[in-house]
Amino acid sequence: MQIYKNLLLKNQTQSFIDDKKHEKIVVSNIQSRKNPEDKEDFSKLALANYLDEDTGFNPLGITAYKMNYFLPFAYSFGSLGNDNRKMEMKFQLSIKKRLFENLFGLNEKYYIGYTQTSWWQNYKHSSPFRETNYQPEFFVDFPLENHSFFNNLRLGILHESNGKGDENLESRSWNRIYASTAIFYERFLFVPRIWYRIPEKRKDDDNPDIRHYLGNFDLNLGYLGKDYFANIMLRNNLNLRRNKGAIQVDIGYDIFNNGIYWYLQYFNGYGESLIDYNRKLQRLSTGFLISY
Repeated sequence: MQIYKNLLLKNQTQSFIDDKKHEKIVVSNIQSRKNPEDKEDFSKLALANYLDEDTGFNPLGITAYKMNYFLPFAYSFGSLGNDNRKMEMKFQLSIKKRLFENLFGLNEKYYIGYTQTSWWQNYKHSSPFRETNYQPEFFVDFPLENHSFFNNLRLGILHESNGKGDENLESRSWNRIYASTAIFYERFLFVPRIWYRIPEKRKDDDNPDIRHYLGNFDLNLGYLGKDYFANIMLRNNLNLRRNKGAIQVDIGYDIFNNGIYWYLQYFNGYGESLIDYNRKLQRLSTGFLISY
């Protein structure tokens, strides 16, 4: 019996020592995170997220995809129609999940992604959601390891709709096949994307002229600083006679050194949302963006 007591006492003592060591490690980690010199570099975070190279503990394997933001002040300089207020709230949730990889020996990775963007008339009495766009998609990333600038080739199929019925003629949807790549040079990022709209039967098409307003491509050009970023998105139908397009400018700064960025978004053109795809809007929005 005395042997068992000695073993128990030894285990308890060792456990106490291990707990103290663990406390020191945790405190050290917390202190190191508070050090401004050890701030997470946004350019490294963005690249790791785009290439899905996050090595942190993530049992579900769900990671950020496009930008995740919350903009409580989104002001439109023009009318939104239907007695909607010019000031509203806009927010976006975007995630992805890797399914499997390397089926053809090319180190390719297969994903499903989901992005939801909502425009909420929260300053109106009944606070209705003016519009919500849903974007489920499936895509494959092929690494381009032999190129110094090109990081990958992405091929995907994307559905986008606003989930509305035909009662008020507000149903919008379309399906696209797209290809894109990411070009990183130092802190500069260039992401061109082209797409092909999958044809629909004319009687079932909610927006047959959407290509005229949204074209067949978009370009993103960004600069990723250590604690800030700036990005410009360009889109155009390349029709000189009936030209339609859009520009969006995004600026963010990590104020609190915790991955939550003050975020400013400016949009001018067609297609900010599906319900407004054929209406030209100019909007200025501000709020917060979550980087990790």
